[in-house]
Amino acid sequence: MNPSCAATAFPQQGVRRAVFALLLAGLMLPGVAFAVSPESWRISSYSDFSQGESERVSIVNPGEIRLSPSHQVFSVIRDPSVWSLAESPDGSTLYVGTGNSAKVYKVATGGSSATAEAKLFADLDGNAVYTLLPGKQGELYAGVSPEGKVFKIAPDGSVTLIGESDEDYIWAMVFDATGDLILATGGKGLIKKMTLEGKTKTLVKTEEKHILSLAADPTGKIYFGTAPNGWVGLLENQKDFRVLHDSELSEVKALALDSEGSLYAGIIPSLQVEQKRDVPQPPQGGGGPKTDKSSELVKISPNGLARSLGKTANAAINTLNAGPFGILVGTGDEGKLFQIGFREDLDLVADFEKNDLLAIIPRKAGGLWIGTGNPGSVIAFPMGTNKGGVYASKALDAETPSQWGRMSWVASIPEGVTLAFETRSGNTKEPDDTWSDWSEPLNAPGKASSPVARFLQWRAKFGGSPDGKSATVEEVEIIHQSLNQPPRIESVQFGDQSATSGNGGAAGAQAAKSDSAGAKTSSSKSAQSEGGSTAANPNLVQLSWQATDPNGDTLIYDLHYRRVSENLWKEIETDLKTAKHPWNVLALPDGDYEVRLIASDRLANPPDQAASDRWRSEPIRVDKTAPEVVEWLTPTAGAGTYDVEARVVDATSRLVGAEAILDGDEDKPIPLVPKDGIADTNEETYKIHVEGLVSGEHSLVVRAKDEKGNIGSGAHRFTLP
Repeated sequence: MNPSCAATAFPQQGVRRAVFALLLAGLMLPGVAFAVSPESWRISSYSDFSQGESERVSIVNPGEIRLSPSHQVFSVIRDPSVWSLAESPDGSTLYVGTGNSAKVYKVATGGSSATAEAKLFADLDGNAVYTLLPGKQGELYAGVSPEGKVFKIAPDGSVTLIGESDEDYIWAMVFDATGDLILATGGKGLIKKMTLEGKTKTLVKTEEKHILSLAADPTGKIYFGTAPNGWVGLLENQKDFRVLHDSELSEVKALALDSEGSLYAGIIPSLQVEQKRDVPQPPQGGGGPKTDKSSELVKISPNGLARSLGKTANAAINTLNAGPFGILVGTGDEGKLFQIGFREDLDLVADFEKNDLLAIIPRKAGGLWIGTGNPGSVIAFPMGTNKGGVYASKALDAETPSQWGRMSWVASIPEGVTLAFETRSGNTKEPDDTWSDWSEPLNAPGKASSPVARFLQWRAKFGGSPDGKSATVEEVEIIHQSLNQPPRIESVQFGDQSATSGNGGAAGAQAAKSDSAGAKTSSSKSAQSEGGSTAANPNLVQLSWQATDPNGDTLIYDLHYRRVSENLWKEIETDLKTAKHPWNVLALPDGDYEVRLIASDRLANPPDQAASDRWRSEPIRVDKTAPEVVEWLTPTAGAGTYDVEARVVDATSRLVGAEAILDGDEDKPIPLVPKDGIADTNEETYKIHVEGLVSGEHSLVVRAKDEKGNIGSGAHRFTLP
């Protein structure tokens, strides 16, 4: 912060610095590594703190929170918006320009009371007085919109129309080096000059729609800001201009010059001036989409270098002021006052809650006058240090239900002040009525007593001393630990039988069901090729699976099986540490079986906290028996032809194909089709017709294959005369 502001707002004499060490919620036993281990949520930077909500609390770079300077509503204005302020040369009177009725009020500032009544001083022709300039003889110059007129108001309140700009809006005015008025107008984007006698001429046409802001330096240079392209420009020789900065945002809402000649520009994103800007727009409710109003503060050095000093998160910059407190930035949307700190970062000096900050000027008696909207008022700032304030952090998302451990902090605590912390928890992203109540306050590090939940929020309560001292918090840390979540079996694959002889075979892939709904099963060719039964070992079924654990625990697996008609599960293998296993079915009788997989995190958790997930398959058929040709029917010999039927039976599985080999000619197999035209049972009759035969003995071999890949054959010999 600026030294003068810091000294006024935050005297820190006799500070007792207390640094609290981190304490874990429980002891870690040597040699035991729990996967669900404590984690730390630490907040210590300006970026972290600025995501929270402050009430009478300042946030200062690089990362400190403390009580903010206090303020006093000096005068309540009957109009909804205070757009402009000007003080008399002796500081005894404050003039207030308003909307929606273009009135100027007069407020006496020299009394002993902390508040003063605003009295109507001038009622002008228009809707809003966006700009007021004090003259050398105590007179005022008021720019009125949307009529685009300039009025002179004498110290006695008499009003004279000086001239008309012939434009819709006069957004800002400054005096040039000759004492004439320079007007920033809206509608055609013109910069105009008006003498105090009312003679008007256009200096430049920018091709923009609006000139929103002006600043004049002691040498007579005039700077301006535009919309909708967001230019910061310099007027040269009152007839030409050049662009110093072309922003990605739309409106250069405010300009200010510091004592070293650097120019500051407050730039906002949306083209608000295309709407009628008589009053600040009310906060959006839940009926429509919210607009991001995050604005940017840009510094342009005398050498022309432009750089961003930061953004005001979702708050539109309305006004800038360069004065005894350095560069101050006033925003709408909950009315925050920022200051450029030592490292040219934006420090949050004060939060005015529901007020829009629309105008800031130095107060001749010391401090600032701030004009607000929603509602219209004049605020005196600062008025010492707040006696109390609250800062509430953003909500921590622990991602899973968690228990909360120790809370500790690093803070400077002067004598005579108080600092306490509270927490609350819930399971919705934003704190609401479903969250727990705030916990009992912690005045020293201790356990956060909020209930188990996914989200946690903390708040710090500051109590100031009578002489304006405040605690300063630099870091807050909370230890938390997720509850153990059960693992999840995502998918399971197991291979199909691929036997090449009557003795081989393996279980086939079947659809699966899961005890914890959601696990999927696959019997694709890829699963079989990776680990299904093979010709090299047809009695193995390769089981593989995918499982995850929300806590990242190491998993261990158990496999069991049982025949469909049985109740007792039998062990295939337990304590598996890899997600695959070959199941040897050689010793199993043919039939239908179920397989059960259990995934457990017991290696990473105590027995009473371990969790598991289970998966169970649909019936899997184990078939190691090949089809058999059981009967040759209706043999019929003809002239060089022979017809016969072969009845084939499989004990367990459906037949899927058959072929005949004549006289051992493997190169010319004869495809066979069941007599009924479809292979749909475990018993089929195949009709065989061969021709072109010579007299003598011949042989037919029928080979049949079942759906599990078992192949069986039978031979038939016959003789043609």
